[in-house]
Amino acid sequence: MIPCANPLAQYEAHRGEIDAAIQRVLAGGRYILGTEVQSFEAEFAGDEVITVSHTAVATVAAIELCGATPVLVDIEPDYYTMNPEKLEAAIGPKTKAIVPVHLYGQPVDLNPILEVARRQGIRVIDASASIPPRIWGRWGTAASS
Repeated sequence: MIPCANPLAQYEAHRGEIDAAIQRVLAGGRYILGTEVQSFEAEFAGDEVITVSHTAVATVAAIELCGATPVLVDIEPDYYTMNPEKLEAAIGPKTKAIVPVHLYGQPVDLNPILEVARRQGIRVIDASASIPPRIWGRWGTAASS
């Protein structure tokens, strides 16, 4: 049997951090809310990920499941993919990644998106909501920054 999780191994890997956090809570005397919870919430909810407004629910759900806040960019009118001209305005100090989505077999215009991402130091996570489009003479998704 292969276990799907190993809580002991996870605890052992972070024992010092976990034990210190527990000690701070116990010493503070507040088990509900309090400064530890405020710190956790501020750290956990800090990241933003930019994606396109016209996408499958799973795109936004994946961003939220990671604890990040989705920021939606409008589409370009010809192919309904991320409008690169609207991207830079959506970037803020908490932006950690951009998720453009290939749609209906139509590839996103990645070059301007990658250019903005490189200039801003933001990662691009290339996604597809269709049969992989043909990009740069090959099938599949393009390399990202």
